[in-house]
Amino acid sequence: MKCKVCGAESGKYPLCRVCNIKKEKGEIIKCAQCGNWHYVTSPCTPNASFSADAPDASFTSNDQYVYDLKKTLISKSEQAFYDAIKGSVPPGYHVFPQINLASFIEKTDDSRFHNELFRIVDFLITDFEYHPKFIIEINDQSHLNPERKERDEKVKKICEEAGIPIINLWTSYGVNVEYIKNKINETLGNLPAARIHHFDPSSKQTKQDSIPNQSEPSQVSYIPKYHRRRRRRRGCYIATCVYGSYDCPEVWMLRRFRDQTLASSWYGTAFIQLYYAISPSLVKWFGTKRWFRTLCKTPLDHITASLRKNGFEDTPYSDQ
Repeated sequence: MKCKVCGAESGKYPLCRVCNIKKEKGEIIKCAQCGNWHYVTSPCTPNASFSADAPDASFTSNDQYVYDLKKTLISKSEQAFYDAIKGSVPPGYHVFPQINLASFIEKTDDSRFHNELFRIVDFLITDFEYHPKFIIEINDQSHLNPERKERDEKVKKICEEAGIPIINLWTSYGVNVEYIKNKINETLGNLPAARIHHFDPSSKQTKQDSIPNQSEPSQVSYIPKYHRRRRRRRGCYIATCVYGSYDCPEVWMLRRFRDQTLASSWYGTAFIQLYYAISPSLVKWFGTKRWFRTLCKTPLDHITASLRKNGFEDTPYSDQ
């Protein structure tokens, strides 16, 4: 854009840097009579399209604004999930879209900044008295990127510390109303959720509002809380640790294989029992270690690839 006064390059603003300084000094004005920018001492230049009686007469259609309204609060994909979620929650519950963590989670230490709480979640569900109950995140393929995975892991740890569950829904499988309703009822049936310590209030790192480094030891549990509360439901501990979510395509496929194939034979059942005897401790001790997740991911990727070739689906799955 060219400066309205001197004609120099001004980027996206009506005045260049030099003329803007003069405007601050009162030497240049946006004339209320002609609607043009000019020096106070200069005569008005006729402007046929300008009307001093029109609303916002101090601005012309060529002005560039720093802030604009978004066209919509949620995307078309999120609107479809929003309608399904509203129809799936019991009567009296409220669904709030696009809400940041600071709206329903507070930090208890004496740190000055709480920047990590300004991350946005897709939907917050509360009861009729507006008490937060659980979160629903809508995941597309961007959530598989390393940076987004890191963000999701931070949000997950904050929510586990505060004691609020997260339901993850994947856009690649469409809006499955029955599945959404089952997940909501299952989550509500396991409230209140157990809280998991991820942060030390007395540590310097916590006071700086940072998430613990992945290389440091931590008592992180990758087991969804409702799986630990119900003995009949058993989480895929190592797979959940590796892939970052109990509800993702790879873990759905492994859970199908466990229930539909392994559990049908005595040796498969023996393997399942051995796995659940060992894997929780392995995840507790090494789950935050990058080398552990890398070491486990390679064989798991081979297994899931083989299962996919053999017809096992990676669609949303509820344990048997």
